[in-house]
Amino acid sequence: MNFNLRFIAFILLLSPSLLFAQKEISGRVLYQDSSKPVSGATVTLHHVGSPSILTYSITNDDGRFTLKRNELPDSVTVTVSAMTIERHSKNIKSDIGSIDFFVNEKITELKEVIVKAPKIRQKGDTISYNVSSFLDETDSSIADVLKKLPGIQVLSSGQILYQNKAISKFYVEGLDLMKGKYGIATQNIDAKKVASVEVMENHQPVKALKDMELPDAAAINLKLKVSSLGAFFATAQLGVGLPSVLLSNELVGMRFTRTQQNMLVYKNDNTGKDVAAELSSFYNGSRFTSSEPNLSIVKPSPPGIGQQHHLFNDAHMVSLNDIRTLKKDHTFTSNVSYIFDQQKRDSYSRQELFIDSSDNIIIEEDMNSKLIKRDMESSFTYEANTDDYFVNNTFNFSGKWNDESGFVRQDNPIEQQLEQPAINLSNSFEYLRRKGKKNNKISASIGYNHQNQSLRISPVMFENLGDVTPPLQQNVLHNHLYGDLNLSGYNKSWKKLGLGYSFGSTFNFHSLETGLSSGNPPQKFIADSLRNKFNRNEIFFNFSPKMNYKFSDVFNPYLYFDVKYMLVDRSDKVRNIDQNRGYLLYAPYLRLKSTITPRITLLSNLSFRNSIGSMNDDYRGYIMNNYRSMSRNSDLQNESRTGDGYMSLSYKNPFTTLFASVNLNYAHTWRNSLSDVIYNGILTQTTSIKYGNSSDRWGFGLSLGKSIDAISSEVKLYTNYNSSKSLALHQGIIAGIHSNAYSVSPSISSNISRVMIVSYAAIFSRNHNRFNNSKMPAANYLNQRFSTSFIPKKGLVFNVEFNHYYNDAIESSARSSWFGNLSVRYKMKKVDWILDYTNVFNTKQFVTYSYSDISSYYSVYNMRPAEILLKTEDIHPRKTGISVHFSNSLV
Repeated sequence: MNFNLRFIAFILLLSPSLLFAQKEISGRVLYQDSSKPVSGATVTLHHVGSPSILTYSITNDDGRFTLKRNELPDSVTVTVSAMTIERHSKNIKSDIGSIDFFVNEKITELKEVIVKAPKIRQKGDTISYNVSSFLDETDSSIADVLKKLPGIQVLSSGQILYQNKAISKFYVEGLDLMKGKYGIATQNIDAKKVASVEVMENHQPVKALKDMELPDAAAINLKLKVSSLGAFFATAQLGVGLPSVLLSNELVGMRFTRTQQNMLVYKNDNTGKDVAAELSSFYNGSRFTSSEPNLSIVKPSPPGIGQQHHLFNDAHMVSLNDIRTLKKDHTFTSNVSYIFDQQKRDSYSRQELFIDSSDNIIIEEDMNSKLIKRDMESSFTYEANTDDYFVNNTFNFSGKWNDESGFVRQDNPIEQQLEQPAINLSNSFEYLRRKGKKNNKISASIGYNHQNQSLRISPVMFENLGDVTPPLQQNVLHNHLYGDLNLSGYNKSWKKLGLGYSFGSTFNFHSLETGLSSGNPPQKFIADSLRNKFNRNEIFFNFSPKMNYKFSDVFNPYLYFDVKYMLVDRSDKVRNIDQNRGYLLYAPYLRLKSTITPRITLLSNLSFRNSIGSMNDDYRGYIMNNYRSMSRNSDLQNESRTGDGYMSLSYKNPFTTLFASVNLNYAHTWRNSLSDVIYNGILTQTTSIKYGNSSDRWGFGLSLGKSIDAISSEVKLYTNYNSSKSLALHQGIIAGIHSNAYSVSPSISSNISRVMIVSYAAIFSRNHNRFNNSKMPAANYLNQRFSTSFIPKKGLVFNVEFNHYYNDAIESSARSSWFGNLSVRYKMKKVDWILDYTNVFNTKQFVTYSYSDISSYYSVYNMRPAEILLKTEDIHPRKTGISVHFSNSLV
């Protein structure tokens, strides 16, 4: 079956929503005596003579309801009920269309009852989780609670997913204080201060686009307790430990209202906790990316286990965040952060490259490395978000001044030194005006990125350079100026049809200069094959029509067709070569969304796009990437075409707390080239050949989450399957590769009793590869975590945790590794005392082994020793009108 037939078949697979033709019965519920509407009444639909509910609706403030169902018998029963009215039923024809109910008022005498708030409630498109229903003595920050909520997943990076899809916004009391870096909030806001977690499905953050554009992604909003609003909370933590001098210190201040919020954080840690991870941004990044060749040192690869066991660090992190309402719907947000971190690694590795049966290449490296990280980021945003217009202007500045050194221990030790300073400035502006059912928007952005990399190695490993005096130094200087201007509009004046457009221009101006030198002071190589100096200028002209047609309330497809004409001007100053060429790029996109029932939603995406290579295709002179690798390109402009599809079916039932989602995906990609790595001993050179080839990738995912009150447990299950077929070039030989991988990840957290909490989580994965007709042995990995907390009295918690890692590819006792952690927390008034004992088995090394069709990799990584840390944490709340903020001039 060729690609076209496969893709058409997949489109048909992803479009079952076209088959649904829902029937509707609408009407009103009114009081018999006064004809006033009855709000909040439950209207149910049944088979005649059957109590089973086919569907239901709740009357709005006007007493109106709508019942929807894909298939209905000829006759049905509609029943209206509420605490304040007499129950009333009617047998009707299912094609009646509309029916009104006139009911009598009823007074109901209630017996004394104890009302317990439901764990999860739904109102419209908002799901509300009652935090106190999920909170226990072991939870500290709101991140601990989020991990338990059905339908919500928190990745190890800190990113939050809802129904297996990343959230689009994170709010606290309706304000977006963190602008994507919400890890700072989730890790530092006390869970006891939060009343509820709201998930706003299909959230549209721009008020002027309400009812015009309906996004797929959800947003999260934290609703604080009334007692926490307006209060300033200051938390101070001091921690010290052994055997080396361990420090874990924090100072956090925060204040939240609905018009002004501040969050100030300082953290210092050298216990293996990566505090810099809290600064990760999870919103969509810049449309502009740089693709300069990156230099690197050869360094130990950290194992895939908990960082607290292997990360040797000394981090200092500062984050200052402020948002204030200037006037109604107008806000100004300031975010500034700085991280200073020193990270050390130490390991032994052995890599075997399968060249042929008689002459495999073995690379052994006993090495260590040290990274000094200095990152600063700042963002200042003015936003006006009203029902009639939207304005956003954001200025960003970021600077990185990172140094990295590496040492390979051998008879003639290899020293590596890397410097990577970089600066980025950018400003983006957006203005949208709505008038009735029409809107028009103008957006513009401009930015500049500067990077100056330098890599020095000694001794020199490349013999073909001749008699060279060390150190050998590679310099890469890259400048990138970028910007765009776009105009767009949308018209939804017609009853079911919406039409829109977008047109504009984008530019990317790159300059790259590289050179290789040796000795001290450095003497440059003058050979053209070892240097580069060129410009690459790209100008895009784009036009993008879009259309959506509302077939019904539950089926509203959306079509977007992006067309770009790209002009590329490449000028090689070293070789005096100028090249100009135009490319037509297009990317149609079709979204099909169907709300089958209030609980079941189907989403399908289909897209196609073609693209060309980047600046990395342009340099013809060699660049030393690391101490044993050089690369250059052969003037081959990479091109690719990709068609892909995605379908997800999600289910939610707040009443039973069951959340589930299933997704399927498929992609077919064609490329015009294959890349190869040529080995000369341990030294490598990268090259490409022109060879059209295709690859296929498909996958399946399932997620489940549920609260089981009978056993006081939160249960979750995630599973994934991925398969791919492609071609690869290995030592000049083209071969087919077929890979399969699946994983299963269950977890459960149970409150066994008031004094005992138990949790278990595991990830089992299996990988199986085939190279041509040769099957590789399957590799199985298992990661388990057991945790038990004992609470003999309020405020005192003992915790025992075990981590187990298993890799059946390792043929020794090292295939199974155990780590244990103990902790005690005691609360004395407003002061917490915490004693942590980590790596109680004093596991000194962790072994990793993996293999593929072309190589095997074995690593022994040095672990942190057994450590004891004593921490004290003091929380001071103050209910005052004082705000914590920093002025713009200070920033």
